[in-house]
Amino acid sequence: YGEQNIAYAYRQLARALHPDKNPSIPTAAAAFKRLSEAADELRQGLTEQRHALKTLVAFAGRSATAEMLERPQEAIFAEATRVLYTVATTAGEGHIDRLALNRAATFNSQKALLLASEWFQKPGLLDVFGGTPVRTSYDCAPKRYRAQFLCLINRLLLVEARQFGDGHIRAGWNSIMQNFPELALWREFREHLQLHVWDNSKDPKNE
Repeated sequence: YGEQNIAYAYRQLARALHPDKNPSIPTAAAAFKRLSEAADELRQGLTEQRHALKTLVAFAGRSATAEMLERPQEAIFAEATRVLYTVATTAGEGHIDRLALNRAATFNSQKALLLASEWFQKPGLLDVFGGTPVRTSYDCAPKRYRAQFLCLINRLLLVEARQFGDGHIRAGWNSIMQNFPELALWREFREHLQLHVWDNSKDPKNE
């Protein structure tokens, strides 16, 4: 959604909620005031979303177009997913042989390596993913893409826990975990799936 959508919805609701049209309803004035506040909140949200979008595309060395900024939710989700894919592909998941990792790095672009460095060594990207704009874009995205998004975040969480050792992660991840409580369900599902696939302790023993 963009300013035009907010303005259209406000006009439609304002006609119905205006106190002059509802003189018999004592709470009509308060409802109309809340409608104005809600419209302002949505406009402020758009400003924050556009800032987040500009930040994400800047990390990739590009600029947001006017079309992307008009209704930024879809673009934010696309750019955030692109960042996750790039970092996950560059960093990998699980234990990777150092020689193999070095060889893989030669096939990644310099921008991808810089993006991975930004993710693991600086707080900027974690702050973006822990913010409301990315969450709003996630809620606006088709359901079929949300699972991929959660899977990518979880992969990078595992990578970071391995890199820092002893399962420790940076403080910025707390905001991401709070922003996406679905991650807890995803991690639980993943653990159950892993046990189902790999745990053979209950298999009947061969006589």
